[in-house]
Amino acid sequence: MTAAPGFWPFSKAVYAQEGVKEACLDLQAAGLDVNVALFIVWAIATGRDPGPVMGDVLARSALWRSSVVQPLREARDQLKPAPDFVDAEAAAALRKAILKSELEAERLQQAALEPLAALCPPRSGPGRRAAATEHLGEAAHGAGAGPMAKSSIAHFVEIVFSRLENV
Repeated sequence: MTAAPGFWPFSKAVYAQEGVKEACLDLQAAGLDVNVALFIVWAIATGRDPGPVMGDVLARSALWRSSVVQPLREARDQLKPAPDFVDAEAAAALRKAILKSELEAERLQQAALEPLAALCPPRSGPGRRAAATEHLGEAAHGAGAGPMAKSSIAHFVEIVFSRLENV
């Protein structure tokens, strides 16, 4: 990786890499916030230790996720498939609009997290993958993530860090 992009451009570039979307969905299914996971990876990939700000990252993310992102996701999911009593094309258009709003909510969450990176000290210690795995494990524990979390974290870390060279 050459220059350190902002959090949102970094996330979009990483997410576009082969296998990353699926790894993110696995994390989400295990109960982790993908934006928290991406923040951890972004901080580590840009030479920072996210440990000192993880409490703030988790608090901001939990509030935003529960009050904004999750309700949008649930509404979108309710439209797939559309109820029989609703025009299918209109429901598909609404689902698309909700997805656009959900993505904007994700961007706003990342914008709220990005300033916390300035409070992260330079990273030292274990390798990038080990550090990411450790911080993601702490995030999973704090979120009360299910038993799938450990394998989902390992898969996510492996996929993402193997794809960073392409970003």
